[in-house]
Amino acid sequence: MEKVYDIVIVGGGPAGTTAGIYAKRAGRDVVIIEKFLVGGQLGLIGQIENYPGFISISGGELADKFLSHAKSLDIPIISDDILEYDLQGEVKTLKGKRQTYSARAVILAIGSHSKELNIQGEKELIGKGVSYCALCDGNFFKGQDVAVVGSGDSAFSDALYLSNICNKVYILTKDNLKLNNYSEDDIKERGNIILLKGALSKEIEGKDKVTALVYDKNGKEEKLDTSAVFVAVGRKPDTEALKDKIKLNALGFIETDDKMSTSAEGVFACGDVRANAIKQVALAVGEGAIAGSEANKYILKSRRKSSI
Repeated sequence: MEKVYDIVIVGGGPAGTTAGIYAKRAGRDVVIIEKFLVGGQLGLIGQIENYPGFISISGGELADKFLSHAKSLDIPIISDDILEYDLQGEVKTLKGKRQTYSARAVILAIGSHSKELNIQGEKELIGKGVSYCALCDGNFFKGQDVAVVGSGDSAFSDALYLSNICNKVYILTKDNLKLNNYSEDDIKERGNIILLKGALSKEIEGKDKVTALVYDKNGKEEKLDTSAVFVAVGRKPDTEALKDKIKLNALGFIETDDKMSTSAEGVFACGDVRANAIKQVALAVGEGAIAGSEANKYILKSRRKSSI
């Protein structure tokens, strides 16, 4: 007979692992399904200096600590990729590449990933000056010249933040500006932000660290000396398999209430995949705690109903 878990958690990043810890400590039968490595996007982060309790810790080290905590509670972690979801009814079914899982509640912590520039040198220099998180890595380039690539609010937000700690900040945008919460006046007030419109990034140079960004402007190749390239061209949630299953916003992120409940009963979402979430480890952990606690409450409530 197929096993029915109390809670299946999809995603082993900070949010999913925390949800598992809270649900397991509440006595629930829990499993975490992760298609890559526990820690999720932490593995792509160099040093973290804004997570309480650690003055400085690498993303990989913090991921190991999350994994150790989960293992200490005997939370099973299965390597699999969920391809199909049936989230209706009392028991939900999740079909993975390797096997099928059933549970009375589901927590979706499947995250999102930064869109890449897909240019030469980008992948090779990740963690060596190429970053997808200005809040995470900006402090490592204090007093230096840096570049932000992007056309929208996230690029302007990153530039404004970096302008407080860096010498000069260049914004390179190949398209028309797509601003909702900012304007060019916001950066004109800062004397150290330079906007380069119509600049198509072509290559990131450097061996052990970023030294320059090559771009095309009006058909002419130019080079910008910079210590870092912050990529801010948007994020993409991993929710393709969830279309028409639960409510998603226009960008594909999962809509929830403040208890992390989705539009499907017994299904919760937390972390980067959640709409309007700030993409920070600390917030993901907080949301995971809420999701794990609320999923536990849902299970207890369901059992009381079935016993009446």
